[in-house]
Amino acid sequence: MPFGRPVTYYATGQVPAPIDQVFGVLTDPARMPEWLPGCDRAVTQGFVGQGARIQARFAGSRMTEFEVVDYAPPHRFGWVERGQRNGWRLWFRLNATGGATAVTICEVWAPTSLAAWVWGKLVRRRHAQRQVGLILENLQAIIVS
Repeated sequence: MPFGRPVTYYATGQVPAPIDQVFGVLTDPARMPEWLPGCDRAVTQGFVGQGARIQARFAGSRMTEFEVVDYAPPHRFGWVERGQRNGWRLWFRLNATGGATAVTICEVWAPTSLAAWVWGKLVRRRHAQRQVGLILENLQAIIVS
């Protein structure tokens, strides 16, 4: 059960590529380290889709698992984290805009305990808005290159 109100962070922008290409980059675990800050490896068994679990390793050997909870190609992709940051949710909404793709990234954090709330207030939440912006910047950079 959440402790306190969920906190939401957004980033919106354009990626200069067709929507199918952007969706493909987002949903390919092998490409996640290119756009997900701190991630250096991501793998899954089988295809990525609703209910799939993606194991990710972050710098410093932090391991976690993402459960795909929203998968509607090529418009929506989202997961909930099952690990150290249990309960963090990340969603992507894509819309075709000519030859480019409008991207909205939403990260939601709902603390599950008093300790999580304090930790989030002191450390994690400071960096969450910056991280969402970095995800968008990374997507824009890798699609162009």
